[in-house]
Amino acid sequence: MSKRAARKADPKYAPRPPNCFMIFRSELVASEKAMKKIERDHRQISRIAGQVWNSLTPAEQKVYADKAKAAKDAHALKHPDYQY
Repeated sequence: MSKRAARKADPKYAPRPPNCFMIFRSELVASEKAMKKIERDHRQISRIAGQVWNSLTPAEQKVYADKAKAAKDAHALKHPDYQY
C-alpha cells in the first residue's frame, strides 16, 4: 500500500480545501460537457482551464476567490485540528 493510499484509509484524513483555481476548473469542466467528450487528458483540460483563467478579469476571479474562502472556512469548522 502506498503512502497516499494509507493516508486516505486513515479515518482522520481530511483532504485540503480547494483553492480558487480548482473550484473554477471544476465548474468549467462541469459546464463544458463537450469538453468531457472531446478531451479526456486532464493535463490538457488543466492547460485549457489555465488559459481561460488568465483571460478572466480580477472581478471575475474574485468570485472564485470568495468561493474558495467559503470552502476554506467550512473546512476549518469541520476539521478544526487540520494542518497541511
